[in-house]
Amino acid sequence: MHDRNGEASGVNSPLLVPRATDPSDSNVQTYQSIRKSSDSTTSTASEIGETGVVGRSVEDDVLPETAVLGRNLGWSSAYIIIISRVIGSGIFATPGAIVSSVGSIGLSLLLWVAGALISWCGLAVSLEYGCMLPRSGGDKVYLEFTYRYPRFLASTLVAVNAILLGFTASNCIVFGEYLLYALGSAPAENPIRVKLLAVSLMTVITIIHGCFLRTGILIQNVLGWVKIGLVLFMVGTSAVVVVSGYNNHGKEGHVGSRHDGPSPVEFPTTWDGIWEGSVWNWGIISTALFKVFYSYAGLQNVNNVLNEVKDPVRTLKSAATTGLVTACLLYFLINVAYFLVVPLEDIKESGELIAALFFERTFGPTVGRVLLPLAVATSAAGNVMVVTFALARLNQEIARQGFLPYGDFLSSSRPFGAPLGGLIVHYIPSVVVMCIPAKNIYSFILEVEGYPGQFFVVATSVGLIWLRRTRPDLSRPYKAFLPAVWFRIVLSLALIAAPTSSAFTTIMATADVANPVAPAIGERVEPYRNEEKSTKHNVQTTLYYYLEPEDGSPPPPNIVGKIETYERPTAPLDVIVSDISGDEDRYTLDGNGFQIYHHESKEKDFADDDKIKAEYYPETEQLLKDATGAVRVFIFDHTIRRQPKDQRTPDAALRGPVRRVHIDQSYTASVSRVPFHLPDEAEQLLQKRFQIINVWRPIKTIYKDPLGIADAFSVPESDLVGQPLIYPNRNGETFTVKPNPAHKWYFKYAQRPDEVTLIKCFDSKEEPGVARRVPHSAFVDPSEESNYARESIEARALVFYDY
Repeated sequence: MHDRNGEASGVNSPLLVPRATDPSDSNVQTYQSIRKSSDSTTSTASEIGETGVVGRSVEDDVLPETAVLGRNLGWSSAYIIIISRVIGSGIFATPGAIVSSVGSIGLSLLLWVAGALISWCGLAVSLEYGCMLPRSGGDKVYLEFTYRYPRFLASTLVAVNAILLGFTASNCIVFGEYLLYALGSAPAENPIRVKLLAVSLMTVITIIHGCFLRTGILIQNVLGWVKIGLVLFMVGTSAVVVVSGYNNHGKEGHVGSRHDGPSPVEFPTTWDGIWEGSVWNWGIISTALFKVFYSYAGLQNVNNVLNEVKDPVRTLKSAATTGLVTACLLYFLINVAYFLVVPLEDIKESGELIAALFFERTFGPTVGRVLLPLAVATSAAGNVMVVTFALARLNQEIARQGFLPYGDFLSSSRPFGAPLGGLIVHYIPSVVVMCIPAKNIYSFILEVEGYPGQFFVVATSVGLIWLRRTRPDLSRPYKAFLPAVWFRIVLSLALIAAPTSSAFTTIMATADVANPVAPAIGERVEPYRNEEKSTKHNVQTTLYYYLEPEDGSPPPPNIVGKIETYERPTAPLDVIVSDISGDEDRYTLDGNGFQIYHHESKEKDFADDDKIKAEYYPETEQLLKDATGAVRVFIFDHTIRRQPKDQRTPDAALRGPVRRVHIDQSYTASVSRVPFHLPDEAEQLLQKRFQIINVWRPIKTIYKDPLGIADAFSVPESDLVGQPLIYPNRNGETFTVKPNPAHKWYFKYAQRPDEVTLIKCFDSKEEPGVARRVPHSAFVDPSEESNYARESIEARALVFYDY
């Protein structure tokens, strides 16, 4: 060590030097007070060796000791603090988004392994520092030791970052949302309950960790092992599915299923098959890699509590390395499990709801809808436990240096032998953030948390290299591989510079840099695209689905001309309707069940029915032929959506927007349309492919009550319920739809009259990958409710092919 004048004393052991050991507990080491004061005396290394008292050499001045709680953490507890921090609720969401971006099984798995290697570069830095300076505080200790001038600059920066940004809010909210959903309530309808559950979780954890130290450690250990067990259970379940060759969806289908009966997923068995569909575009790969990289964040969590770890140097080296290997293995296995159970194309369409597809295919829609939210809630709670545990110790360190008022209390372990003061410092900003009444506060939080962290990464990495040159005398039980340290520096500098690019902006807005968080119930997060996030007008809203009667009876019929038969109770479901502006070409009739087609009509007013039939019908028939390649089109009706009693069409039976999820025709009703409208040709026409397509056109640009359309493959057959539709001269049938948070909804914001939406109501072609029908509904955009009323026209057509 060096004394205050920087002269070496020849001591080669790590800088942690205990004084007397408490005879009542062989695992407890106590240390001199670390509160800085002007009357501190200076002791050399030789004096420390003689008296066992930590002196005030320069090392001690920048590394105040804190071990007053005792060494309560064995290897298992240290390991759980790491792994439970790394594996959060994101394991149920991120894999789907990754494979959606890169396109193949092989490339997706490769990125998860690459992410582990990149994370090892950062872990190596923290391991060298932690083994060299095995004291609680993590980066605070390392920066103070390395950067001593200006004095207390490093301490101040760490303190400001820890106090202002060291809250735990996002996973508390995730816990509240998913627990509420598991109990049968819609989180978006009960935001106060969500916040109460979130605050309750933080309150309970603070009380447990602040009053019952060993009990808190036990609980977080149990939750950590439960989390690991849950992942292994999912992996085992996928193996059972493969062995049995059966997926739990039966004849009624499942989320994302494109078959009507049991059909095991065909996992690629060849090398080329594993890599089929790979997107070898560096922009896309780098974006996906960042998401993977952030999924491994938290490996340094135990560095914050090393004073409480038994045999800290040996435990840190072993537990941290094991944590990284475990995380990599679990991420790899859970991805394989998803691939074994859920078809690849469904995974690509799932966005961040891949776990929902997995649970529903393996356990069915009823059990799966409960298991998934409980799993996510448990994972989130475990993450909050270990994060709170570690940050409380960091807050203690900050309070002991005099950066907080009431430092003596906040830095002490009174009255329960636990860091209650540090927990209170953590609790207050966390609760304040959770209670802020703003929808987008958490996206802002994630961005603010991540960016400053990269400066600390660069500082510690550069500091490590500098210490190798200036302090070769320090004992280093672990030495980082220097090329890995340099790589970490370059990567962090790239991230610091990256806010000028849209890619980083999008990533930081959708990924928790410390622990990716699963989307809120009903939320759909699209895979990354190279565009500014601000150009999208995604809408959080409520859609109205079919409410199943308690007695299980079928839905009563709707009778044309009797409006009261349409007015029945519905089941509301909160969703995110994603704006596809700029990406319209990605959505097709066969691939998604809908398509945006550019066509300007000669008709502008749509006020005369006879004129519409004489001029608009032929125009639309040609539009459909051009768009689909059909050989014949027959329009059998149209509907104008305007406010009732519109002055331009006083005699017309106008209808307002339909705010109910539905499909215009059931399968049976669709087939019956052909002989009803074309009786002489029906037999011949039905021998080849035919469709019913709804051509939906704005009469003027749509702002209020836009049209939302679900992705066809996100809606299983089991969610469709036939509802009789009684006409004066015949009987028809529509599909009403059961609520399901796995449905993915889209719309085109500010859709113009020359932007026509083609809606597939029916397709006689039954092949995997071909959408047969798609639900749709008008919805409320809260930001546009004061705008002018929606005006649109939809023409329904039979579309015939020659194959």
